[in-house]
Amino acid sequence: MTARLSETYRAGDRVEIVFDVHGSPQWLAGQVVGFQHPGLWVRLSGGSMWFVTNNRRIRPATNDTGRESE
Repeated sequence: MTARLSETYRAGDRVEIVFDVHGSPQWLAGQVVGFQHPGLWVRLSGGSMWFVTNNRRIRPATNDTGRESE
């Protein structure tokens, strides 16, 4: 069974979420900012917020250095 998003990520984690841009996937950097059943909220570097509910559309950031201090 696949782990739930809330079991895999914590608030503050650096992640990437995927968007389809002209027929090809593009991963954009963001940060987990909160949880709301059944998914989580991610803020992209440009400030936009996205609700993610699918493990296939999110992954840990490739250059992740850990959680950012607040």
